[in-house]
Amino acid sequence: MKKTFVNKCFAALVFTLAVMGCSQPITDLREVDTFAQAKPVWAEGRETEKNLTLYFREQFSSYFASTAYVKLTASCDYRLKVNGEFVAHGPSVAAHDFYRIDCYDIKPYLKFGTNIMALEVAGYNDDNYYLLNQPSFLQAEIEVNGKIVAATGKDFLAYDLKQRKQDVREFSFQRPHIEHYVLDANYNEWATMEDWAGTEPVVLAEQSEKQLLSRHVPYPEYTIHEAEKIADNKYSFKCNSSGFLGVKLNVTEPTSVRFGFDEILAADGTLNPTRMGIYAYTTYELEPGSYTLESFEPYTMKYMEVYVDKGNCTVEQVYMRDYCGSDVWRATFQSENEDTNLLFEAARETHRQNAVDVFMDCPSRERAGWLCDSYFSSRVAFDFSGHTRIEKNFLDNFLLPKEFKHIDKGMLPMCYPSDHPNQNHIPNWAMWFVLELEEYLHRSGDRELVDRAKTRVYDLVDYFKPFLNEDGLLEKLSRWVFVEWSAANSLVQDVNYPSNMLYAKMLEVVARLYDDPALAKQAEQIRKTIVEQSFDGEFFVDNAVRGKGGKLEVTRNRTETCQYYAFYLGTATPESHPELWTKIMNEFGPVRQTTKAYPEIHPSNAFIGNYLRMELLSREGRSKQILEENQSYYIPMARQTGTLWENMTSTASCNHGFAAHMARVLYRDVLGVYEISPTEKKVILRFTDSGLKQCKGSVPVGNESVDVDWTIEGEEMKVTLKLPQGYTYESSSLGIKKSTIAVI
Repeated sequence: MKKTFVNKCFAALVFTLAVMGCSQPITDLREVDTFAQAKPVWAEGRETEKNLTLYFREQFSSYFASTAYVKLTASCDYRLKVNGEFVAHGPSVAAHDFYRIDCYDIKPYLKFGTNIMALEVAGYNDDNYYLLNQPSFLQAEIEVNGKIVAATGKDFLAYDLKQRKQDVREFSFQRPHIEHYVLDANYNEWATMEDWAGTEPVVLAEQSEKQLLSRHVPYPEYTIHEAEKIADNKYSFKCNSSGFLGVKLNVTEPTSVRFGFDEILAADGTLNPTRMGIYAYTTYELEPGSYTLESFEPYTMKYMEVYVDKGNCTVEQVYMRDYCGSDVWRATFQSENEDTNLLFEAARETHRQNAVDVFMDCPSRERAGWLCDSYFSSRVAFDFSGHTRIEKNFLDNFLLPKEFKHIDKGMLPMCYPSDHPNQNHIPNWAMWFVLELEEYLHRSGDRELVDRAKTRVYDLVDYFKPFLNEDGLLEKLSRWVFVEWSAANSLVQDVNYPSNMLYAKMLEVVARLYDDPALAKQAEQIRKTIVEQSFDGEFFVDNAVRGKGGKLEVTRNRTETCQYYAFYLGTATPESHPELWTKIMNEFGPVRQTTKAYPEIHPSNAFIGNYLRMELLSREGRSKQILEENQSYYIPMARQTGTLWENMTSTASCNHGFAAHMARVLYRDVLGVYEISPTEKKVILRFTDSGLKQCKGSVPVGNESVDVDWTIEGEEMKVTLKLPQGYTYESSSLGIKKSTIAVI
């Protein structure tokens, strides 16, 4: 009964979003990379002031508008309204000293006569993982019937209304300041009233000229959906949701109220807005009146609770305005197994909330664009959308700056765009950048970007050279050596073998991308040395440390994840290590929770060990086992939050971008769309015994799709296949006695 209810909720949500969402589909993307008249402006002398919000306003006339657009960019964030109606939040993020221009069609919001454009612009000037610490500005212009009718630098007035308090704590280490507002009943007149003159405008000063870029990526969805009241002052959305929290309420006396939120409830049913070491509240000090309050920044929650600290208020409605990726709805997947369908929808929901303009790790605690996470997220983005627009922006952001100021020369930031002046970085994550670069080339055919990346890539190769020891292995890597969130992370001292496995793979990829045989040879030698030192005859050991006499001593530290690294990255193969391969295929994974086999081998966590495990099971064509293990691990997540989590438990983010890779697994290992190559115009199909009798799905490719529909009757699989124009296909099967394919 519970399973059916959850699936019905998903079905309702998918239908609502499909009908109401995609407010700006990709075909409506108007690419602009310059302004005709607008100049960047900000309050004079206050461009580096911390947590200052300015309220920009322009009143203009429109009578017979055939076209109307606003072009704008800012540092950091803006919220755009026309005649009091929400239009958009932005901008799309870019690298240091670069700014992407958003362009919106505002004709649907105009009325005959006088119109009011209102822009709230936040300048945080704060170090974090989400937005860059750069001087604040707004640059915007309004175009009606092809003519610029208003532009910053000569039009627009700005006000410091002091509605948002400046001296407040940060939301988290990774994100800037919380939202704390002081409002009266006339709080919104500046955005809606003609000839409003509530306070004196600030003096605006023109800022330095900006390096401008086109947005390139699709515009977000802003679908609104309501929460259900589940207890006194407590509300729940159908599933984890990301966007702008809205509350309509009436206030009868001076009131201080907080809205706290989180993705889960504690076992006793209470809500803990500080669960992840964050401060997940928006706070309002309100005079009597009626209010529609909507957060300026996007947050993630399934549950919200109202805390009235002083006074009295009545809540009339709680809603979420989505701030999610829009280009995900052409992808479909359906089988006769409800749990499998639920996993796909949880993956879609997870991805759309983590892929607005970069690939985020989570939309709650950080909203940061992390490497390694992006290696997995980029695959899913291609599967859901049929293009690589977000991935191109994501990678390009790492190539645009002349240098990265706060980390060692040659290294790449672990997440970007961001500012973390503590000089921390993850050397392993920079290696994953190179691996993703090769997959991006295969997906996109974008040789130009790969060639532009060459200098960055070889700077990275040079960065690692001083860390090579007498055996040619990396030793004592600096900063945060990261293998995964498990015991493997505590076994990285001196020579860490998983890191060296990844290093060898990186060199192999560089050799292929840039035709460098010397690096290919080095990669093979590193692998040979790792096997000689690390393989103890049964398992690969995680690290070796320097003894008192300076001799390198291999430890007995062994993790499940180290074994997955070895096979996934090519240090070991099923042919070179058949006994170990058989063990990890048959005796590891969730089955160990029951069998307690090999208790000395530290278990994997979700990221990235369990996801690498799925990749290895796929190589063997073990689709039935993949489904069984996924149901053990991930169905409880999908049922509880409707999204997939950072860890195997709810101790951290319950909505993590990489976890949407589950959709790739289902397309590849259940539906049978093993690989799509746009550069070769080829689809590789591989049908395996998943234990299911029916499955169908559609995988977008550009503006077309690969459509597969199969059923198994007796011992025969019958497949109906539709390909994009000009595409060919290859087909194979594992565990299927007979298959017939009808191409339509």
